[in-house]
Amino acid sequence: MNKSEKAIEIKDLNKTFKIDSGDFNVLNDINLFVDAGEFLSIVGSSGCGKSTLLRMIVGLDKNFSGSILSYGKSIKGAGVDRGMVFQESRLFPWLTVEKNIAFGISKKLSNSERKELVEEELELVGLHNFAKAYPSQLSGGMKQRISIARALINKPKLLLLDEPFGALDAMTRINMQQEILKIWEKQKTTMILVTHDIDEAIYLGDRVVVLSSRPGKIKKIVPVNLSRPRDRSSYDFTYVKSEIYNEFFTKVENPFSYTI
Repeated sequence: MNKSEKAIEIKDLNKTFKIDSGDFNVLNDINLFVDAGEFLSIVGSSGCGKSTLLRMIVGLDKNFSGSILSYGKSIKGAGVDRGMVFQESRLFPWLTVEKNIAFGISKKLSNSERKELVEEELELVGLHNFAKAYPSQLSGGMKQRISIARALINKPKLLLLDEPFGALDAMTRINMQQEILKIWEKQKTTMILVTHDIDEAIYLGDRVVVLSSRPGKIKKIVPVNLSRPRDRSSYDFTYVKSEIYNEFFTKVENPFSYTI
């Protein structure tokens, strides 16, 4: 994949909801690019438009001004070139793991081709032994692995992650962060993550985009020039964290001491 190629180009993007009391500006003058193969993190306070931005990139919301290009083409709607993982696993409880993963595969493929794709994704997320299980028999982390496998089944160029680990306990969340990095490093799929967790944003992202409170504007883009795997307790990691915290809270002089 050509790193100089732009996976996403957003120009002069504005989003307004119309409600009874009038227009409700959610996103204001967003200009952003994402390189092919990049892992981009987006952070911001609740209601700043992070998830709305993802919905527009995936093609679920087309009512906005400005432009969004994916690999040079204007986004007209949802497509198999873009996958999305939500905070809730959104699995069908009446389908087995393998059938949940296979749900979105093109009907043009033969049964043997479909089976091969499902087995490949099960192996990728480490759940090949649970193909016949049902969602009720899985842990929260396992359900999210299945959601990721389902989002990747059509080999999208871009994977959008909307707080995918927010509902998980701390240890499972850390494990899932490591799992998604393994997938990214293996497949080099361009990934965009929305999260409230600044540690998570730094641990995963090549860059961290900081959005302001509503209406969401890009306050700062922080490059994360740290080698992987990243040590969350290191001075360099904490320094990047302080740079992002300074956009939300009282200025941090000592990166190991935060004052709200």
